[in-house]
Amino acid sequence: MNLKKTLMVGAAGAALFAFAAPVATTAEAGSIKNGNATDLKVYGQVNRNMMFYNDGEESGYRHQDGDNGSTRFGLAATGKVNESVSVGAKIEVEMQSNNPNNISQSSEDGGGGSFSERKAELYFKHKQFGKLTLGQQSEISDGMSDGLDLGYAAGAFAGMDSSLLVAGMLFRNDNTAAALSTTSVRDVFKTLDGGRNDSIQYETPSMNGFRAQLGLESQGTWGIGGLYDGKMGGLQVRVRGFYENTSGAGTTADQWQLGASVKHDSGISLTGLYGSSDQDSGKDHKVYGATVGYTANMNSLGATGVGVTFQGTSDLAGDGIDGQAFGFGVNQQIKAAGTNIYGNVMFWDVDGTTTALDSLMTFLVGAQVKF
Repeated sequence: MNLKKTLMVGAAGAALFAFAAPVATTAEAGSIKNGNATDLKVYGQVNRNMMFYNDGEESGYRHQDGDNGSTRFGLAATGKVNESVSVGAKIEVEMQSNNPNNISQSSEDGGGGSFSERKAELYFKHKQFGKLTLGQQSEISDGMSDGLDLGYAAGAFAGMDSSLLVAGMLFRNDNTAAALSTTSVRDVFKTLDGGRNDSIQYETPSMNGFRAQLGLESQGTWGIGGLYDGKMGGLQVRVRGFYENTSGAGTTADQWQLGASVKHDSGISLTGLYGSSDQDSGKDHKVYGATVGYTANMNSLGATGVGVTFQGTSDLAGDGIDGQAFGFGVNQQIKAAGTNIYGNVMFWDVDGTTTALDSLMTFLVGAQVKF
């Protein structure tokens, strides 16, 4: 983030605090209310992990921040116009020491110590007509895979996109020289989820658990999304899907992704995902995955989730290049302290490269504290 953006974020945060402070109450931890009945909520999290690896030639460890659950904080303001209409705004920034995207066998320091913008948005919400949001916000596709899995073990896998946790790790050439290649985990493995962008979005009210989204982003990208959350007998059900036309932003004409997760009252869950990205040249990119999990209160701390996952891609890193990843994960909630302790072991394999690549094994343990 440049100096101008840093000063803008700092000034906005200071203004919000100054505006709210004169009539602050202690009615709710982390929340301040001002004379105009606007609530200001302070929230955030710290997420750290330690990753161990073996790339077929050497073993080592790295210290990392989270990625989809990065270390961050934010300010969320809400106000009520009348019984039907409310308005709100959010400023959210992150500070990652050792971003997984920048950590590899040849790099132990991924940078840090500076803030970067995540969100700067405002919205108008009507109980009957839905929500209109303007500003730097999540794209239609953001969170469609990492927020899909209903099993508690999803916290150990970054949902259905585990490459987020070890993104920069490199595969080693499977030959006599055994040199590190230039191919990283994130080059081969990912879902089609987007990030955050300046855009305008509309979301319908929930209708029997279903919501629809429509968004227009910078560079002419637009998308539609569908979200469903409901209960059918003994099954909790979640569905996420989107279509995006990205022809104005690059070489991808359009892309879509569909995922579903079901969780039985017994604690057993099953999640699946598939997506396709049409390319102006070369083969279309395919992403897919499945996770089986079990969630239960195995101790007095809170929910425990265990699961196994399979995630794969075709032609994403280049025509004819396929990736397959398998893993096992555990996520333990400490409910009273707003904390999760998680860990996973993943095995990453790539086929179809000009020079064969060795398998990569990663193992990480970490904790996330929310406030």
